[in-house]
Amino acid sequence: MIPKIEMSPALVLAGRNGTFSLTPDAGIRHLWDKLMEDYGQIEGQVGFKAFGVCHNFDGKGHMDYLAAVQVVNAGDVPGYLYTLIIPARKVAIFNHPGKVDGISTTWSKIFSEWLPAANLVVASGPQFEVYSHDFDADKGTGFIEIHIPVK
Repeated sequence: MIPKIEMSPALVLAGRNGTFSLTPDAGIRHLWDKLMEDYGQIEGQVGFKAFGVCHNFDGKGHMDYLAAVQVVNAGDVPGYLYTLIIPARKVAIFNHPGKVDGISTTWSKIFSEWLPAANLVVASGPQFEVYSHDFDADKGTGFIEIHIPVK
């Protein structure tokens, strides 16, 4: 798969955060369930896309995962939500074909096949999934993009 290369705008995100192993973890679904309790009602929410952000990689097989929405200002969201500011940067964008339960395969191919084939080097910083406004978590269908920072 050939990625689309773009300059991503700065993002201010707010949502539910947890620490997980780099392998698929059922606890991530719990974060999404908690986010959905607030979805559409978060102060300053921008649109209805949702973001699944992998960040704070510890180099020992763990990362933080944030199930979030975009907001105008991190200071306006309720204190129980985690906020993350991602600066503008160059990203490679990959489309995830199929249901969400196969997304770990797409992530694996991005790093093992598609980035090397495109001669792209991963830059430091958060990597994230963008779920379209019509994403249906129960059916596991909808449009999903994966954004990877690149040099």
